[in-house]
Amino acid sequence: QPDIIILSVGAHIVTNDTIYMNVIDQVFSEIEAMKKNIPPHVKFAWQTQVPAGCSERITSPQNVNFAGELSMELSDYNHGQFYQRDLMLISRLQAIGMPYMDLRMLYSRTDAHINNQTGARQPDCLHVCAPGPLD
Repeated sequence: QPDIIILSVGAHIVTNDTIYMNVIDQVFSEIEAMKKNIPPHVKFAWQTQVPAGCSERITSPQNVNFAGELSMELSDYNHGQFYQRDLMLISRLQAIGMPYMDLRMLYSRTDAHINNQTGARQPDCLHVCAPGPLD
């Protein structure tokens, strides 16, 4: 039996912010239903999105907001939406009192994505497939 269940929506909701938050609310509803069938010691926590983006720019991890704002300039996939959606999510989590793991400090570590190499056939920079700075 787990003691903690960590949830995350991730990057795969590419539509608008309203749909993103509707998915979040649906998950919250399902969590409440699940709580009726699991031991009371089991806790839920949420993880913000793993930052992504192909960039050679590494910013200071001490300034999460600056790094996050820079990430909003990224146009690949929906990477530019991650930071704003993390802020919306954190606000909602704080409102309902759910703990969360805030990974926003990693917005400054674009070098941690192994597919962020010059000459990569198809740069992704979201999926991390080997140990590195994020570990």
